[in-house]
Amino acid sequence: MEAHPYFTQKDLREILDRYWIKIMSWYPLGHGDSRLMSETIFSEIGRKYGKTPAQVILRWHVQMGFAVIHGSRNVEHIRDNHNIMDFEFTEDEMDRITEPDCGERYYHRTDSQLDQFAAWRPDFEH
Repeated sequence: MEAHPYFTQKDLREILDRYWIKIMSWYPLGHGDSRLMSETIFSEIGRKYGKTPAQVILRWHVQMGFAVIHGSRNVEHIRDNHNIMDFEFTEDEMDRITEPDCGERYYHRTDSQLDQFAAWRPDFEH
């Protein structure tokens, strides 16, 4: 499901945590939203660890226990996206990273799409 610092899924996480269920995070970087990527908190924390804002956000996802689905066609970005396991945030930093949460979604489904999803049936071989 969609999760990122602008949409942390706090209420849902509280329910899922009771059952030891973790989020598989889509749009972890806000679908490349420059506004999200330029939030001051990410560059401040990034400077401390020598990391980019994208790496800060991705590390936050990992530390939250999310499975992260991110993508890029840029080889350097792909390398950077994987270079997030050599540091760890403090509890205070984790809290600060969630401060921009404003409930903003990047994926907006239509009722027509929902009807298509509900009607879809896999084509199994017999």
